[in-house]
Amino acid sequence: MATPTVEYTAALKNEFTDPGRDLLERLREAMTAEQWPDERAASVRTNRRRLSEAVETLSYVPSPSPALVHALWRARQIELILPLNPDCPTIKYTAAVARRLNDLLVHRVAVAAYTCTREHVDLDILFERMARASEDRAGSLQFAHGDRSLHDWPLSERPGWQRIQRHVQDRQIGMLIVGSADELVPAAQPHDPGWSRQMIEAWLRRCGIRLVCLADRLPAGGGAR
Repeated sequence: MATPTVEYTAALKNEFTDPGRDLLERLREAMTAEQWPDERAASVRTNRRRLSEAVETLSYVPSPSPALVHALWRARQIELILPLNPDCPTIKYTAAVARRLNDLLVHRVAVAAYTCTREHVDLDILFERMARASEDRAGSLQFAHGDRSLHDWPLSERPGWQRIQRHVQDRQIGMLIVGSADELVPAAQPHDPGWSRQMIEAWLRRCGIRLVCLADRLPAGGGAR
């Protein structure tokens, strides 16, 4: 009677080892290989934009770990390398961009969202949108504060913004996300001339915090603020 092999015995017992990183990378590349060239091109454009966003966010981290420093360095290297044919990037290049993005998104910063809306606006929908936008920018939404019908109030006197200020002062966040800069400083703000978007952005930058305004238009080339 034939003796069962080790492989056969292991299969019967369902004794399989967990897949390693190398195997998962090969599987990902095999899946990428099945994409049509235009699908790979769209994937590369999306991932390069997300990579640029993540690099900008994580570059604000005051004391990055060695792992983050290495991931940022590798991400900046791939940013400098463009596909020979943007409409038909190679499978290898597409997979390399995806890997650099995945390596970078392991590192995330805490995010606070702020909005100043009319009385009956559904804040849950707004904050869900901000949470998704935060994730695309290497962030994780931890705090969400809003003021209602207080556009004419000085920013420093709004209760929701005062909570944001405490998060900033306590160094609890690495990103502040708002729907529009007008929610911080309306076009005509006679009550609080000491605040402007540039001043707020500079203040946050000194604290190691990135300001993201979702209404900003993306510059040409697919980058983002």
